[in-house]
Amino acid sequence: MTTGGASVTVSHETVTVLGSAVHVARVHGDSAPVVLCGGLGSSWHDWVDVLTLLGDAGCSAFALDRPGFGDSEPRPGDVPTVAGEARRIVAVLDALGLTRPAVLVGHSMAGFYVEGAARLEPDRVGGLVLLDSSVEKSPGALIPRRLRMPAARALARTSSAVGLQALGADAVRHLVVQAVPPGGYPPERIDELRRLYREPAYLEAATVEYFAYADLAVELNRLRRATPLPALPVVVAAAHTSHRTPWGARWIRKQRRLASYLGGRFVVVSPSHHHVMIDQPAVVVRTVDAVLRDASGRA
Repeated sequence: MTTGGASVTVSHETVTVLGSAVHVARVHGDSAPVVLCGGLGSSWHDWVDVLTLLGDAGCSAFALDRPGFGDSEPRPGDVPTVAGEARRIVAVLDALGLTRPAVLVGHSMAGFYVEGAARLEPDRVGGLVLLDSSVEKSPGALIPRRLRMPAARALARTSSAVGLQALGADAVRHLVVQAVPPGGYPPERIDELRRLYREPAYLEAATVEYFAYADLAVELNRLRRATPLPALPVVVAAAHTSHRTPWGARWIRKQRRLASYLGGRFVVVSPSHHHVMIDQPAVVVRTVDAVLRDASGRA
């Protein structure tokens, strides 16, 4: 299966890792591998333009669908962890035969996962790009995990069964994503996104991951205290709509602090909504290219 881009073909593969079938959308090139990890509810569709541009530049890159998202196999009993997603990233690299240290790109919640991978698998990671990454200084949850996870599954399954998921799929997509590719959405991508947003397994995976957010943030903070980040290039890229608001300014400050904490470079991508890879794919590719060059110079 292939997806046509402007001048490069995005190929699609399924690899079995950690006991489940994982889908990747991939472009082939000569660079160190670039791994694109989307945030909550994201799939390879959000990375099509970035993948195409990376392929045009001769890069080796793939977008990874976590279980239940995109075209990856659901795992209804699983709850995501930072360590587990770090292992999944490395397992996919192994399955694809990509042995060079990879540049990991994490959007939103996936910023937790790629930073975790860099700390837990330092020999496999050559650089990090955090795209409008989640930031939590003192995370916590009022409701115990043992209650939250069953509630998440029950909520998702009930919403699917009574038709709320199908009824609200388009509205939720527009509310959550907002971003639009520079060339707009082709009709076939709109149809595919509608199909994905109506899958019961998709809603359950997204709801469980959302309800696990505090646990993931706590796990990463513990990992930060126990395991140092290796010396590698890091870029923290914060999205800004270009409209000045108090909460927008606060978000930029949090992202700047994250970059300082990780010893990385801080950039603002504007104008852009949260899904930077959709709104500003060319900026994302330039940022990745800079990290690839920096990582190559350090090797």
